[in-house]
Amino acid sequence: MPEGRTTPLTRLQRAVTDLVLEADASAFRQHPAAFALDRSLGPDDQLALAARRDRWLVYRDLVRTALAEPLSDTFPITQTLLEEAGTWTEAVDAFLASRTVSSPYYRDVAPAFVGWLADSRWGQERWPFLLQLAHYEALELDVLRHPDDPLPPGLLREPAADRVAVLDPAARNLAYSFAVQTATVEAPEPPPVCSWLLCHRDPEGTFRVLELTPHVSALLARSQEGQALGPTLSELGVAPEEAFTLLRDFRDRGAVIGFRPA
Repeated sequence: MPEGRTTPLTRLQRAVTDLVLEADASAFRQHPAAFALDRSLGPDDQLALAARRDRWLVYRDLVRTALAEPLSDTFPITQTLLEEAGTWTEAVDAFLASRTVSSPYYRDVAPAFVGWLADSRWGQERWPFLLQLAHYEALELDVLRHPDDPLPPGLLREPAADRVAVLDPAARNLAYSFAVQTATVEAPEPPPVCSWLLCHRDPEGTFRVLELTPHVSALLARSQEGQALGPTLSELGVAPEEAFTLLRDFRDRGAVIGFRPA
């Protein structure tokens, strides 16, 4: 097919996508045939859309509800914050209208919402913590759904100066400029306090969050980059035995899966 040309089926698919994802359906509701004509649909499709207008509007509501449900499930604190301000529906409408969701899987809707917040910066002039809060809320599913990869060979149980700590592949060593881990449905606005968090699954598969010091977060980050524990601890001014005791605790909690030579 020459570049720029479309088939009747492609034009119909695009029209239905517009109907479902555009925030305002009044143009279709009032004049479905004109809505179809504006999208270069043929006479048969124009008549079909007009004749089944009410059914198409029900379909629109069903699809939008299905796409919004993963957002409510994943972002209860963000939803509460925005509902209190009367802007949750506005946010969902803007997200859907952005066409950010391209995956057929529900599991990809929540990450797409975080990506949309990052790209659009929607609401972040009013709520500068909004992106970080949503990212943190989506993190639990990201950690819990991470595949159970086989352990790499040759891991050692004990930390040492010439070894690096190996995080569980599902674990996330993160820094936020707001204390997002303290936000709740009852108090959804986190204070502007820097937080260093290690989010992981415990041995029973439950999502856990450990609050770190900046030095411990840096130690884990440099270890993941392959820098031996000894030189890192020297640079950070942390006593080796204190750090090794903490790393053993992380190992027992399931956040660290072992140690290997640097």
